[in-house]
Amino acid sequence: MASTYIPQHFSIEELLPPPVFLPDAFRRAGYESLFRLFDFRVLVTLDLLRKRYGPCTVNNWHFYDSSAWGDLSVHMFRFSGWRPFDCEEGADLSEHKLFRAMDCKFRQVTPNEIWDDMIAKTSAPEFEFMQRIEAFSGMTWFHFDMGQHGRYGKAIKVLSGKTNRAGLPAFIERVA
Repeated sequence: MASTYIPQHFSIEELLPPPVFLPDAFRRAGYESLFRLFDFRVLVTLDLLRKRYGPCTVNNWHFYDSSAWGDLSVHMFRFSGWRPFDCEEGADLSEHKLFRAMDCKFRQVTPNEIWDDMIAKTSAPEFEFMQRIEAFSGMTWFHFDMGQHGRYGKAIKVLSGKTNRAGLPAFIERVA
């Protein structure tokens, strides 16, 4: 039996919301054991993206005073990894709520630069497991997920998010 994949570049706090938003069972289990809930492909992809594109933030709530964690008026990243089902951010059946999506904020590259790489190098290891991305003009984070679609495994589906696909096609075809 394979062991749980533990990312080299991300702590569990970066992938989960603050404890005030976690189910009791999660808190009882202990943070480190919760890596097993994530689709391993998401964790591997996070590490590969970090290695290629440099420093990346998913959630940063753990850098704030604990008194601010539950205050949604305080701007911090809480729900860029896993989201509880009662979270109002995102779609009701978001891949985030199924442990299969991440919103990455890179310090040294923009989402546009990553999208350009995806088109030029669809078979690069960083993109191997991705099934869907979000893209729209002005986007400041890179969203990827493992959601299924009609051409699963043969292309990366580009979800338009709010307005458009930022000039990207509906599918980024994988090179065989």
